[in-house]
Amino acid sequence: MPDANFGSAVAVARAVYDQLGPWINKYRGGMPAGFLAAAIAHESGGNFGSAGDPVLGEVGYLQVAAYVPPLFGLDPSARMDPESNIAIGALEYAMEAIIWAATYPEVNLGSADSWKLARMAFAIGRGGSQQLAELARAAQGGLTSGDVYHDIVRYVTAIGGVPLGSQSAEKVLKRVVDIDRQYAIGQEVANTPAGPPVRVPDPPAGPVTIPADIEPYFVEPIPATMLIVGGLAVLVYMIIMRRK
Repeated sequence: MPDANFGSAVAVARAVYDQLGPWINKYRGGMPAGFLAAAIAHESGGNFGSAGDPVLGEVGYLQVAAYVPPLFGLDPSARMDPESNIAIGALEYAMEAIIWAATYPEVNLGSADSWKLARMAFAIGRGGSQQLAELARAAQGGLTSGDVYHDIVRYVTAIGGVPLGSQSAEKVLKRVVDIDRQYAIGQEVANTPAGPPVRVPDPPAGPVTIPADIEPYFVEPIPATMLIVGGLAVLVYMIIMRRK
């Protein structure tokens, strides 16, 4: 059930989408647009100047850390450009979704589950996220194909969380469970389907280089002409069926 603040959280994410929607849709690359808007709302409230972790050098709409742009062949300063910040942050989520699917056969790349797990890797760390997956696997005798995120939610909820590094058990529990809330917020804002990581245009900060080990997992975008033809085909089919 949505909490008392759910409506106001949706309003913030919707304002983010209204402001940044063109960039979100340009660079989301398979991540649901509303979920990316909700992530921005959660991380910065849509305020590019929002301060993040100074140790990691997190900045911008998606609180992109200094080490992330070089992963994609860009200078750390690339994250200082607002549009590029969204592009790089979305690439980070795509990378994490791929790593989950490559590591765990139970994770279906392009599913809502894979994008929730990618968001969790950002929220509590990749190593900590996978540690929780292994603990959930041991506790229930395996992981559920297509629903690993909720396996982890059930596990941490049952035991009250797990401390990870400097994160308390309570904080880990909150951060893990809150991802489902963020996804629900995103669906209220822009209910676009989840899909596999898609190659996106280069951001203003410069050309992107996808790491060789994850590059094969990216798919080419569907040309606009094919979408138009497909849409027309559906329309013709509906007209024919209506006349029968």
